[in-house]
Amino acid sequence: MKYWSVKNNQPKEAIDFRTLGLMEWEYRVLLNRGLDTKRAIEDYIHPSMENIASPISMKDMVKAGNILQSTKGKVRIIGDYDCDGTMSTTILVKGLKGLGYDVDYDIPHRRKDGYGMQVDMAERAKEDDIELIITCDNGIAQFQAIQRCKELGIKVIVIDHHQVVKNEEEEILPEADAIINPHQKQCRYPFKELCGGALSYYFINYLYTISGKIEEMDPDLIGFAAMATICDVMILQGENRILTIAGLERLNRTDHIGFNALRDAASIRGDIGGYHIGFIIGPTINAAGRLETAKDAVELFLTDDPSFAEKTAIYLRDLNAKRQALTVEGTKRLEAQLESPKEREQLLYILKDESIDESIAGIIAGKLKSKFNRPCIVITRGEKGLKGSGRSIEAYNMVENIRKSEEYLTSFGGHAMACGLSLNRDRFVPFKLDALEKCGLDPRDLVPRIRLDAIVPIDKASYETVSRLERFQPYGNGNPKPLFGATGIYIRDFRIFGKNRNVIKLTLYYKGRDYDGILFQESDEFIAFTQNARRPDGSLIVDIAYVPTIDTYRDKNTLQFQIEDLRQSRHGD
Repeated sequence: MKYWSVKNNQPKEAIDFRTLGLMEWEYRVLLNRGLDTKRAIEDYIHPSMENIASPISMKDMVKAGNILQSTKGKVRIIGDYDCDGTMSTTILVKGLKGLGYDVDYDIPHRRKDGYGMQVDMAERAKEDDIELIITCDNGIAQFQAIQRCKELGIKVIVIDHHQVVKNEEEEILPEADAIINPHQKQCRYPFKELCGGALSYYFINYLYTISGKIEEMDPDLIGFAAMATICDVMILQGENRILTIAGLERLNRTDHIGFNALRDAASIRGDIGGYHIGFIIGPTINAAGRLETAKDAVELFLTDDPSFAEKTAIYLRDLNAKRQALTVEGTKRLEAQLESPKEREQLLYILKDESIDESIAGIIAGKLKSKFNRPCIVITRGEKGLKGSGRSIEAYNMVENIRKSEEYLTSFGGHAMACGLSLNRDRFVPFKLDALEKCGLDPRDLVPRIRLDAIVPIDKASYETVSRLERFQPYGNGNPKPLFGATGIYIRDFRIFGKNRNVIKLTLYYKGRDYDGILFQESDEFIAFTQNARRPDGSLIVDIAYVPTIDTYRDKNTLQFQIEDLRQSRHGD
């Protein structure tokens, strides 16, 4: 069973949505996204780069610019191995080279180095006569490495979006020469949820502005910032949404060799959207840092050689296919563990399999979390002892709850929906038992929820509805795809398609008309539902949670209802 509800957020002020050119369902969707004033709604409907705050108001932005302008020697960028880190590195390297700086980069290896700048990277920089290091998507917690830089006489600028380390309420900051991070208490920048790629883009934009060369700035950099924002699952509201829309627009008309090679290798036709970045291109970039080195991804975006770009893009796609296969294999092994009733009935899953590559533990945890609607931590072998990665549900704040068992861990960090941890092998069982005992979950917390934005009967949805939905894109964290509900729908017929028999095409009947529906669900599960839901007269009447779409086949467009969930209806008698 799933719990269905209709969202009903209210405005902070009287708003006549008709004067804004909105239909009632659009107004309801906007309110449900937290846009509860006329100004907030107008900014959402008409996103503009003019609504982005001035980077000058960000703490240390001016200071960092002054440091860079006074630098005459070599500059090194030290990034991170995920998509945000590789895009941040790309933005900074390309941007600084465009301004004439002598710049190179380094990225830690996930297994050999771990996250963030390491002490030996500072020492290598000294050997290479580096005058200035700029960290991106890391640095705010790299205390030892930055201290070593200062001992060696290397200047450091930190560009990072991760939370500042605190001792109770007191901030603990590294000894960097400048720190660009909006989470600092003294930072007055109004929008705090920027990723490393966005912060790097703002820094480069500021440098070109004060250099009087803003017209010469590489227009592709905003596209890379958008990719970082989407792939780091940042909240797609406010500045992030504006930046992402502008970046996707650029990516759809770019002649960038590396990006287009990746697009071709992934066989993407037509316009690039948030889905393509988040689920195809982003995972391909991430595969480099998961299984090999993220430097391969950076080189793809820095190259001017079409042949090299084509070969590298194909290589990264092959790596991603390998990562997908490892993920499927690892997920199956952990699902086998869950066949044990003792494991299956737990409210929190903590599963160990040392044969799973640590780089995909988080992906597998996310898949199990989604399938069983339980917070899940997957633990596997690390360089020293065990490493784990967790993904959570709304009812379970992972970082707060796992911190109750931190005494069993050698390292731990994260946020409400995800965490990373390390522990010694002999502490696994005590940690698991303690975390299970303190999880604080109630079985009711694990009931999946379907939250509808509005009730819209299917005879009221149209091609215009689909067209109007386009302005709500790109969808993502904080800006989910609008979901409608409709009741009393007859299923007249259905057919099962797909290699895995998980595509179900339905003929829906409502108020004297047939409509096309499509559902992505395991066929056995759907057939079992139809058998249980049929009425004594053999009819099958359902309520649906749906999104109206357009299906194009042989140049013919048909209105189609993509069904996200369905249940037996009490209507239609």
